Amino acid sequence: MEFTNVKLFSAQSADLCEAIKAYANECVNERKGVKAFSEHSKEEMGKLVNKAFAQELVKQSGFALEDGMDKTAIKRYSLNPQVKYFANEIRDVMVDAIMPIVLSNSSLRFVTDIKYADLGDTIKFDLESDGLFTVSKAGNRKRHYPIQKTFRTSVTLTGDNHEIAVGTTLYEVLTNQSYIAEDVMRMAYSMEYAMLSDGYDAFISAVGTIPSELTTVGFNEKAIVKICEKVSAYNGGRKAVIMGTPTALKNVLPSNANYRYLLDSEYVKLGHLQQFNGFDVLPMENVADPFGATDYAMKFDDTKLYIVSPASDKLIKLGVFGGTITHTDAPYDNANKSIDTVTEKAWNTIFATGSIMGSVTGLS
Repeated sequence: MEFTNVKLFSAQSADLCEAIKAYANECVNERKGVKAFSEHSKEEMGKLVNKAFAQELVKQSGFALEDGMDKTAIKRYSLNPQVKYFANEIRDVMVDAIMPIVLSNSSLRFVTDIKYADLGDTIKFDLESDGLFTVSKAGNRKRHYPIQKTFRTSVTLTGDNHEIAVGTTLYEVLTNQSYIAEDVMRMAYSMEYAMLSDGYDAFISAVGTIPSELTTVGFNEKAIVKICEKVSAYNGGRKAVIMGTPTALKNVLPSNANYRYLLDSEYVKLGHLQQFNGFDVLPMENVADPFGATDYAMKFDDTKLYIVSPASDKLIKLGVFGGTITHTDAPYDNANKSIDTVTEKAWNTIFATGSIMGSVTGLS
């Protein structure tokens, strides 16, 4: 998916757009532990994106960045209001260009339905009814059973603004003291983390409302299989999946104590079973929680498992809006006399679904 502003930008600035997307894909692969930055190093790609950015800045601002300019001249150039305006605009589009790449590879996708729209638009999620029609016996000379109809409900998201303040200056980018690709990628990851936190908080709130028939305390193989069966059946036959952190999934083992692990078994290689009693087992990527109550806290709870149907209606709805907007403070607006750029991005995260889920708590 591409936002409209990215499509328009790409039509006239294909080199920069493709460069930042290529950089983002390499960063995503690096994050996954897959081979990355093999053709060009991260530093080389950063310099290439800086060069493409500078060329696009000259084209859009109408002010030339002459070869051989000393650092003082480059500093004056970077403080030109028109140059700064277009620099911010270009960087904003670069953020919008890579957000779908980052989110499509995020663990958010397992429990979150993600939709995109342009700035100022709305995003609607339709929630299908999970009810079935009542089937009754029909005798001769009896009237028809009352006509039945199911109805969809919908939720509409308009986007709440979120801000990031970045202290990197245009001067630092133009002199290769900083790589704009690195900043843009870090901004995208920061937004992804904020969305992940919003989604996880909504997810946890939903877990707290699960009825007792769909929950169990402690690891009990039969109880978990029964919950998987219920979740699958009441989600229209869509197969349930057991999810949890890699630590939590260590509990997902047969109750029989006589099993043995071979060194080449999937449990030894992956750290968890891929299937358990016919149901897929899926690890959730854990993330740091810098606002946790303890040092080095993690966001996801290692004492819980979640049983969901990914093929059914996702539990969390996330609407992401394009049109990232940046404004820059003047050099002397702040006590430290730095130039801060404040970037605004709009999204909404809510819990809304027609599906059911189960949970296992109290794991060791």
